Amino acid sequence: MPEVVELREVTDRRDVIHRAVQRLSAGELVALPSEAGYVVAGFALAERVGSRIAAANSTVALLLRAADETADFLPHLSPVGFRLARRCWPGPLVLRASANLANGFWQALPDGTRTAVAVNGELSLRVSSHPVLSEVGKLLRGPLLVREIDGWPADGKFEHAAWRDIVLVVNEGSTAVPATSVVRVDEHGWTAERLGALNEQRLQLAACELLLFVCTGNTCRSPMAEALCRHLLAERLKCSPQELTKHGFAVASAGLAADFGCSASPESVEMMRRRGIDLKAHASHPLTDRLIEHADRCYTMTNHHRNAILETHPETAGRMQVLARDGTDIFDPIGLGWDHYAACAASIEQHLAKILDELL
Repeated sequence: MPEVVELREVTDRRDVIHRAVQRLSAGELVALPSEAGYVVAGFALAERVGSRIAAANSTVALLLRAADETADFLPHLSPVGFRLARRCWPGPLVLRASANLANGFWQALPDGTRTAVAVNGELSLRVSSHPVLSEVGKLLRGPLLVREIDGWPADGKFEHAAWRDIVLVVNEGSTAVPATSVVRVDEHGWTAERLGALNEQRLQLAACELLLFVCTGNTCRSPMAEALCRHLLAERLKCSPQELTKHGFAVASAGLAADFGCSASPESVEMMRRRGIDLKAHASHPLTDRLIEHADRCYTMTNHHRNAILETHPETAGRMQVLARDGTDIFDPIGLGWDHYAACAASIEQHLAKILDELL
């Protein structure tokens, strides 16, 4: 029977976390809470752990420290797979994809670990958001193997034979949270093998290619660019703007100095109305680190906007462009009257047509 630590009764979680790390480092199995139920965990670099953690009809996944480690084990993962990892991790998602079992990181794992986690040439990965499981994983010098636990004992007694190999249970109490969502990714897209804490709509949005348009206040140029892009893209894909996510695209806009919730300028609303687009519901949004991180393609109205973003986020250089295809700035028509707004909208539409030619 394993040792049971009641997490709700300890004064310092760090003691429990370090105790779990010590047991795992010694090649023992530990039961830990996760953001979606409990898991049996074992240190992936320890010999013979893989054979002991594997169980019939249960998936064993590699628990990574962070989403940016995905490429170490799945270097040829599709863009959709990397988007799901970037936007859903840490969180209740198991990502499954074909693995190159000859890469260096994979070959560094013991034979038992590779046998347990590679099924039919596919590898399952996850990154936890639970404060205990996540911290335990970060303190180890390699990934964890984790397997979800079925039949957690309601009476708190761990006497069944299934617990024989587990030396430590970190008990957080009974859980009534949804299970992890399991998604298989290949070159054709993604398929939900199990919907759980992440529903189909959330996964569909996370898998989309996000086109982001940025100006200063998000009340004039970038809202028009967002609205026009959504309209023109839907025309080319022969769908409604509301159906773009089903075709793998999402469109958004933001401002470097924007407030939350401001309406688009009256002139911008009128320019879009003339094109059959309703911009009345627009609410301004400041450019956040999260938006920058999630954007697959970011189009700024001016070079100043682009340079300002790159100053704080240089890693986005490959995804950051000015909207104008000739590298010039889209002028700000605010306060300049209807004719300037009309010229600005026409210029944005002209450059968007070229962008969509490249995109599609």
